[in-house]
Amino acid sequence: MEKISLVGTRNLRWREIALNLGVGALRCAVESMPQHSSCQRFEIDFKDMIAMINEPQAWPSFATKLEAIHILQICFPDFKISHIP
Repeated sequence: MEKISLVGTRNLRWREIALNLGVGALRCAVESMPQHSSCQRFEIDFKDMIAMINEPQAWPSFATKLEAIHILQICFPDFKISHIP
């Protein structure tokens, strides 16, 4: 009988959970900022989150959450998000 090895799949679920939490936290931050300033820069330490925002079509399972962030971005004419190592 052939032995099947599933390398790396155990952490897949945790990555998805982390992304969901990160998108939710970013949404809360973006929602609270329009009352403070119209020019905002957001910095995060999660490269996948930046990829999600820059290329939302590549992340269909997060489409609803990313659409909410995109709508909020309209409030900021100079919206920027960058990675902090």
